Amino acid sequence: MKVLLGKNVIDKPIHWDIEAEKNPHLIVLGTSGSGKTETLKSVVGEFNQKKVPSLIIDFHNEYSDIATNVLDLRKKTINPLEFNENQKPENIIYEVADIIKKIFKLGEIQESILRQAIRQSYQEYGIDLKKKARYKEFPTFQDVEKNIYRQEDSSNKSVINSLTSRIEALFDIDIFSGGTNIEYKDMFKDTTVVELKDFPTEKVKSTIAEFFLKKLSYYIYSLERNKKIRMYTIIDEAHRLMYENSPLDKLLRESRKYGIGVILASQRPSDFNETVLANTGVLLSFQCNLDKDAKFVSKQFNLEPRKIKNLTEPGLGYIKFSRTERADRIKIIPIDERELEETGKKKGEGSKKKSGKKVEEEMEVVDEEPEEDFEEEPKEEETDEESGEKLQNLRRIFFYDNEKFSVVPILRTILISLLLLTGFWSLYFELRLAVIFFVIAFIWTPLFTHNLEVDLHKEKLRFFNVFRLLLSGLLFFLFYFL
Repeated sequence: MKVLLGKNVIDKPIHWDIEAEKNPHLIVLGTSGSGKTETLKSVVGEFNQKKVPSLIIDFHNEYSDIATNVLDLRKKTINPLEFNENQKPENIIYEVADIIKKIFKLGEIQESILRQAIRQSYQEYGIDLKKKARYKEFPTFQDVEKNIYRQEDSSNKSVINSLTSRIEALFDIDIFSGGTNIEYKDMFKDTTVVELKDFPTEKVKSTIAEFFLKKLSYYIYSLERNKKIRMYTIIDEAHRLMYENSPLDKLLRESRKYGIGVILASQRPSDFNETVLANTGVLLSFQCNLDKDAKFVSKQFNLEPRKIKNLTEPGLGYIKFSRTERADRIKIIPIDERELEETGKKKGEGSKKKSGKKVEEEMEVVDEEPEEDFEEEPKEEETDEESGEKLQNLRRIFFYDNEKFSVVPILRTILISLLLLTGFWSLYFELRLAVIFFVIAFIWTPLFTHNLEVDLHKEKLRFFNVFRLLLSGLLFFLFYFL
């Protein structure tokens, strides 16, 4: 399966050939506003076209417009204490307590009290903690709450009060008040969004997402192994759930055996350790403002950190496939522009839509032909990247990146052109001033600003222009009079 992501610097399509990668997973990095959400929507749109369902964990209710189903968890219940006949209850005790500890930052004593409360709750239902068996009834978090208070005495009263005050929301919300009534098999039919925005506190949302994924993992592991992609699990703000041995960490490592792909997005690359990044099929990064983040990402791409910091345009980034040795510069095609391209329409035109069959045929052509170029002519791909960089540098002689056509760039172009013409005129008459005119012309080009990595904020650029003016005058004085 090949997915169109965007275009490179010379407008050549870049596809994600999922089956050609070492695994079907994708990680998207970038600061807020850099284009992560729009990228995920575009990818989900491509999956929808290819009849591949997606399951989206949505912390801000941003993806309902691209989904077939919206799962309202306020009308559902999940019981983290349930297990099947292949699981040992004692393991569930430690897994559940560990998840709550990591999210709510519990201390060791608090975690121990929580584990004991879960243990007592199981025993009250006649569950043998050491034995794998099938049970009909299970305790809930309400039982755990009661058994926390039953441990209270004069020596631990303050610890228990601290514990219950931190996790009391887990006992108050309805989602953990009954047995699990979510049909995970239905999520393999259509694109589903799990909306979490309306739940109280960020920690509660993370907890719900953790236990939801944990139950999903149990269902996935009950399926037969299959290399064909059955579904993609997509999680924006994955830093909420990413820690060693978390349900998400296990899903990332095990799901590919069952035909499940995972796409994670986060602002901070440090949210993922190098082992996770190294075992991901595709890594896509947009702008990272912080030096630490830019250096971390550039190390993965074998690029200079400034190239990651200078990705100021939303949707503009670098992508590294596991099947290639170098990263490519990419401009993601937004989902609305993809719809225009598929139907052959431009804004303002009233032409009729093409039939769905014809659109699918055209998408197959788009998916196949450009990708063959990447496989058969990898050297040409590298040449295209280098050519695009050269074209970008030529453009920077007169224009800054993403600068709109206005009076300022026109005046700048006239100034630089006059300095260059004067330099050539002086060179023709063998005047020594020729060199200084060429140097001053370069000082006033946006390329000079780019090479010095000057912040393009208007206020800072104004001060830099004053510096250029003083530098130009000083050079002219030194060269002409001395």
